[in-house]
Amino acid sequence: MAQGATDVTPLDYTRYDFKNPETYRLRIAKGLTREVVEQISDFKKEPDWMREYRLRAYDHFVQRPMPDWGPSLAEIDFDSYTYYANPLLEGETKRSWDDLPADIKNTFDKLGIPKAEREFFGGVGAQYDSGTVYHKIREDLTAKGILFTDTDSAVKEYPDIVRKYFGKIVPYNDNKFSALNSAVWSGGSFVYVPPGVDAGIPLQAYFRINARNVGQFERTLIIGDKGSKVHYIEGCLPAGEEVLVGDRLTPIEGIETGQSVLNSDGQETTVEKTMVRPFDGELIDITPVSVGNAFQLTPEHPVLCVRRSRVTTSLRPNRALSDIDPAKLLSTPPEFVPAGELQPGDFIHYPINRTERDDPTLGEDELTVLGYYLSEGCVQMINGCEAVTFTFHIDETEYVDELSRSIRAITGKTPWTNRQPAKHAVVVGVYSKPLYALCLEHGGKYADQKRLSKSVMDLPPEKQRVLLETYYNGDGNVYERFGTVHRALTVSRQLAFQLQELQARQGIFATINVREPFQETMEDGRQVSHKRAYTVYYQVGKRAEAVRRAGDAFLVPVRKVSRTPYHGNVYNFHVAGQNNTYLVKGFSVHNCTAPIYSTDSLHAAVVEVVAEPYSKVRYTTVQNWSKNVYNLVTKRAVAYENALVEWVDGNMGSKITMKYPSVYLRGRGARADILSVAFASQGQIIDSGAKAVHSAPDTSSKIIAKSIAIRGGQTSYRGLLHVAPGATGVKAAVRCDALLPDELGRSDTYPYNEIHEEDATITHEAVVGKIGEEQIFYLMSRGLNESDAIHLILMGFLAEFAKELPVDYALELNRLIQLEMTGAVG
Repeated sequence: MAQGATDVTPLDYTRYDFKNPETYRLRIAKGLTREVVEQISDFKKEPDWMREYRLRAYDHFVQRPMPDWGPSLAEIDFDSYTYYANPLLEGETKRSWDDLPADIKNTFDKLGIPKAEREFFGGVGAQYDSGTVYHKIREDLTAKGILFTDTDSAVKEYPDIVRKYFGKIVPYNDNKFSALNSAVWSGGSFVYVPPGVDAGIPLQAYFRINARNVGQFERTLIIGDKGSKVHYIEGCLPAGEEVLVGDRLTPIEGIETGQSVLNSDGQETTVEKTMVRPFDGELIDITPVSVGNAFQLTPEHPVLCVRRSRVTTSLRPNRALSDIDPAKLLSTPPEFVPAGELQPGDFIHYPINRTERDDPTLGEDELTVLGYYLSEGCVQMINGCEAVTFTFHIDETEYVDELSRSIRAITGKTPWTNRQPAKHAVVVGVYSKPLYALCLEHGGKYADQKRLSKSVMDLPPEKQRVLLETYYNGDGNVYERFGTVHRALTVSRQLAFQLQELQARQGIFATINVREPFQETMEDGRQVSHKRAYTVYYQVGKRAEAVRRAGDAFLVPVRKVSRTPYHGNVYNFHVAGQNNTYLVKGFSVHNCTAPIYSTDSLHAAVVEVVAEPYSKVRYTTVQNWSKNVYNLVTKRAVAYENALVEWVDGNMGSKITMKYPSVYLRGRGARADILSVAFASQGQIIDSGAKAVHSAPDTSSKIIAKSIAIRGGQTSYRGLLHVAPGATGVKAAVRCDALLPDELGRSDTYPYNEIHEEDATITHEAVVGKIGEEQIFYLMSRGLNESDAIHLILMGFLAEFAKELPVDYALELNRLIQLEMTGAVG
C-alpha cells in the first residue's frame, strides 16, 4: 500500500469451510419484527437515541421495496435468517485473546489469523456472527489519541463522536439494505485518528459467520482527522534464515512452490505460495538453550510456545528456571506468540519429525558403515580405483572390528588395515565401487559438506539408532557433568542439525553449540587453522530445568531475546492444509497472513468513512465469500478540503454481490481514487462499480473498474459520476475494462454521468475484450500449457489492481484465480 494514507484493511473472507457447534450466550429466534429490533437494543443496553434510530430504520425497511434493478434478489427470505447470535454476553468483548472461549480462539486459528496479526497490528478486531469477540489496540497508538474499538462499545464510550457521524454518511433511508443494517447492526469497527497523527501501523478487522442462516450486519465508522496517516506491515523472516524441509535446512529465500516442508505436527506439507517484501526495522533474535538453533524473524511473526508465566510455581517468578511446575508445563497447550513478545524462560516448540519411509536397501550393515563414514571416513580415488577409508585411534579395536564385519557383509571383501603408531592411528580401507557410491549418496563427500540423504532421514527410528550409535562411537566422547554427557563434534553444519533431528526421534533433545574458527600454535611452532565446528550433545540425568518432552514435541527454554537492526527483503510462505506452520531451525512458527473466507448466509454491512481536510484515507478490501452468500453492502466516504480517499476493492466470491464504493467530494481540492475488480465464475453474479459525487470546485476523481467473467459467471459495472451545480473545475476519469476468457461468461456496463457544469473535464472509456488465440499460441510456443497461458494473461489484465495490494494479498489473488482456472480449459 502507498504510504502516507490511513489504510483500513478488513480481511472479511474465510479460508476454510468448517463450522463449530452453535453455542451462543444470546440468540434471537429467526425472523425480523419490530420486537426483534427492540430485543437487540435491549441486549446491548443502548442509549435511547440509538434505539429510536433502529426503529425508524426498521419502519423504512418494511416500507421500502426490493431494488428493481440489478441482479434478482427474489430468493431472499428475510424471515429465514437469525439477526442476532452472540457467543459472548453483551459487554464481554475481550481485550486479551487468552480470555476468549476455546472454540472461538480455535476458529480464528483455523482461519489463519495468527496471534501476530491479533496483537502486532496497530489494532485488530474480530467478529464472530453478531458479536465482536475481540478488540485490541496497541498502547503506543492509544497514547497518540487513536481510538479503535468495536462500534457497540464506541456508542457507549464515545457517544459524542459516534452520534455526530453515525448515519450521516449512509443514512438508514439510503436503500433497503442500509435500512436493514441500521435496524439490526451489530459489531464492526470504530476508528478515530486525531489530526496530524501517523500511526505507522495498520488497523485490521476479521469477520466470521459460523452458524447456519445467521446474517452478519457489522457497522464500521472510520474518521480520519486532518493529516492522519497509517502504513502497512506484516511478518516474515530475513534472507538466510533457514527452514527445515525434512532432510536438510534450506534458506527461506530458496523455498519454492511445490516443495515439501515440515509443519508443527512434525508432518510433511507442501508449499503453496511464497512471499517477499522489503523490511526496515528491528529483527528479533531468539536464542534457545541450544544456541546453534538461534533464529531471527520480524517482531510480529508468531512463534509456538508455552509462556513461562503460565507454568511457574510462584506468583512472582524469578529468572531461574527452578520455579517451573513440570506438571503444569506439560499440560499447558502451546500458543502462538509474536516473536517480539517472547521472554527468556519461555518454552518454544520443537516437533519431532514423524515422517517414516523404510528403505530395504539400507540395512544394519549399511547404516553401521554410514555412521562410521560420517565420523571417521572419506572417499577417494587410489590408483584410479574407488576406495573408502576410515581412521580410528589405535586403541579403538572394537570399532575397527565392527566396521570390518559390516564391510565384509556388504562387499564380500576383507578390508585392509594400516597401523600408524607414531600417529596413534589405524586406517581401515576397502576398494569397492558400490560402497564408494553408497557413502557418496547417503553421506556426502568432504568433511564440512557431509550430510544424510532424504532416504536415511526418513527411515524408522529403530534403524536410525544404528547409525547414531556408530557415529557417536567414531566422533563422540562421554564425560560427567551434572549427569552423563554424550558429545560429538562435526565441521558440517548440515549434519549437526540432522543429528539433532535423528536424536529427537529417539526421544532425546540434543543441543548444538558452535565453536568459531581459530588459529592454534603447536609445540613445534606450526600454525594450525581450525574450521568452525558444531558440538552436538545430550545429557542423561540432567537437572530439572532441562528441555521437556511433551507428546510428539520438545519444549525448549529460550535463553536470550535481543534485537538487530535490519534493512532488506524478508520472506514468508503458505503451506497446504489447515496447519499453516513451518519450522525455522527446527522450531514451530506460523505463517502470518493466512486469508479468510466466509461460509454462508446474508452479509449486509455498512461502512462510513470521513476524511477531514488534508487527511488521507485508504480502505482496502479483498473478499472471496463462499458461493451461497448474498453480499449486499453499502460503503461510502466523504472527503473534505484537500482530502484524499482511496478505495481498493476486490470481489471474488458470493452468490450475488452488489457493492458500489462511493466518495462524496465536499471540499475544494478533494480527491478520490477508486479501483474496483470483480471476478465471477460459475454460479456467481458480481454487480459492482463505483460512484464519485463532486459537490465542490476543483475536485478530481479517477475510477478504474476491471472485471473477468468465466465459466458462466456474470459481472457488471454500475457506476455514477455526478458533477453538481457550482462544482467548477472538476476533473474526472472513468475506465471500465472487461475480459471474457471463454464463450460462457457475460459482462455488462451501466454508467451514469450527470454533469451540471460546462467546464468539467470528463473522460469515459469502456472496453470488453476476449483473449486472442494468437496470445495463447505465443505463450504456448514458449512452453506454457493452455491453462497457464490464460492464467498469465488474466493476471496481466489485473496487474493494475494487484500492484496496489500488499504483496501477500496480490499473491493470494493470483492463487485464487489459478484455482478458478483449474478445469476451465483443456
